[in-house]
Amino acid sequence: MKKVLFIGLFSLVLGVAQAQEKGDLRLQAGGEFGFRSEFFGLNFGGEYLFTDQISAAPSFTIFFPEIGNASNLNLDFRYYFTEGALQWYGLAGFMNAWSSVNIPGFGQISSSTQGANLGAGGVLMFGDRIAFNPELKYQAQRGGQAVFKLGLVYFLN
Repeated sequence: MKKVLFIGLFSLVLGVAQAQEKGDLRLQAGGEFGFRSEFFGLNFGGEYLFTDQISAAPSFTIFFPEIGNASNLNLDFRYYFTEGALQWYGLAGFMNAWSSVNIPGFGQISSSTQGANLGAGGVLMFGDRIAFNPELKYQAQRGGQAVFKLGLVYFLN
């Protein structure tokens, strides 16, 4: 029984295995959580592979704090260490975060911070054009924070 299960899983992985190639374009949507801010948000992004191993992955997150508004723009560059059904990468990039709150008597108070991103993640395929994208990164701004993202990726080509 174990052999049948192993052969079945191995066949499934081979069936969905797809190497990333120069010119590939991917869309991503999911959730993001900042551990220090304790904000949860919806993340939308894309990815373009310049080479078989290097890509640019811009993304935008809209957070839902208890009061006010918050959002985050990331421009990350990924380096893929593996190909196939499990594509693991390291990342480095830039982020810009905005937040605002309307306080009665004081008006609108806004702030903006910038910083660097450094982390790792993966593209874990489970279909011909669909994959999970878990990612953990450190955002170095105002004391910094760890951020976890889990999204779904759709392969356009």
